Amino acid sequence: MASQNPASVELKYVPLRENHPLGLLEDACLPLRAPRYATCRACESVCPAKAIHVGETEIQLDENCVRCGRCAAACPMGALWLPGFSVPDVPQENALPLCVDCWKVPGKLSPEESVRVPCLGGLSPGRIVELVAMAGARSLELFDRGWCSGCNAGGTPEHPVCASLDLARSLIGATGLETDRLPRLRNRYLPPDLMPTAIPEPATETRMSRRGFFSAFTARAVGAIDKVKPLAPGLEALRRRGFEREPLPSRERERLLRGLGLIGKPAGVTQPPKLFYRVEISDACNGQHLCASICPTGALGVFDQGNRAELMFDTRLCIGCNECHFICPSGALSVLPNSYDALPDHPVRLTSFGGNICPECGQAYIGKAGEDICPQCQKRHHLASSAFISLFGSGR
Repeated sequence: MASQNPASVELKYVPLRENHPLGLLEDACLPLRAPRYATCRACESVCPAKAIHVGETEIQLDENCVRCGRCAAACPMGALWLPGFSVPDVPQENALPLCVDCWKVPGKLSPEESVRVPCLGGLSPGRIVELVAMAGARSLELFDRGWCSGCNAGGTPEHPVCASLDLARSLIGATGLETDRLPRLRNRYLPPDLMPTAIPEPATETRMSRRGFFSAFTARAVGAIDKVKPLAPGLEALRRRGFEREPLPSRERERLLRGLGLIGKPAGVTQPPKLFYRVEISDACNGQHLCASICPTGALGVFDQGNRAELMFDTRLCIGCNECHFICPSGALSVLPNSYDALPDHPVRLTSFGGNICPECGQAYIGKAGEDICPQCQKRHHLASSAFISLFGSGR
């Protein structure tokens, strides 16, 4: 087991089925964090075998899972994990491109010291960015063997890695990396009769080199325990909790931030603006703060400041899942692409509501600045005013 590190949080993945390698980190899963409220079904929608099912209290995995890892690649939180996708150390002194190949390809047909994964469709944007960062000055080539349309892990005309690759290329390009060094999908077709029916078991996967063998061993050994950085101290002591789950940074987002930081360091662009989001809240906000309660990463939080409750937003933690937008009862909140000229290095205040006692009904309420009575009494005044105008006119 990995040694304890006070600067990190251990993530322990639990197998979804007995004797099956696909693991789940329940605290990071959006639907399980907020049953009946969260709308995310990313893993379910991309599964080529329709083997994963998202319920209100559990994630179920059928026996027909093909172990392609596409569900894990689609998860915005990194709540799913499958062995074989951890990014190994690669030799950067080699002038040849770093190649990524599928486990179905016979090992002897993959280039020397290539990175082999169960299925290229299981590479998330963060994994691809990590590979580019690890490759250093080498270019990254993902091999298309021409088998995907007939593979039980593919089945579509478009290669299953295309969506992740397009996003990774866009983010990496924003760091200033030369176009010819962006990761690419390279056609290296093989005869269809060489393709096995199923993805090989992890234990049977072999590598071409001693380095590759130990990389694969390490990837399997560390799979059950991963790490993320905890939320920054300071305001955290004042944060109100929601849905009885502690906020947890997204593992996938941390891969992106770390990898892009390494890639963009030579050009001084370590945080591409297009990776971030902003939140706007209209006057329709009534201070219920369900948005902060459902936020999985802690990007939105309600903090107690004296007798006021302040809604704060940290763009560095936001994954753009839009769960806050969907749950807002007044439709006051919108998640938008970043428009910051310079990213704030601290959370920004979005709203501030005070705890008050209504002088008319005596009930406690949370009100905006300038509101002297509770919303119920305001509504009663409005109805009375409307009724008066209906009966007697406006008096003009």
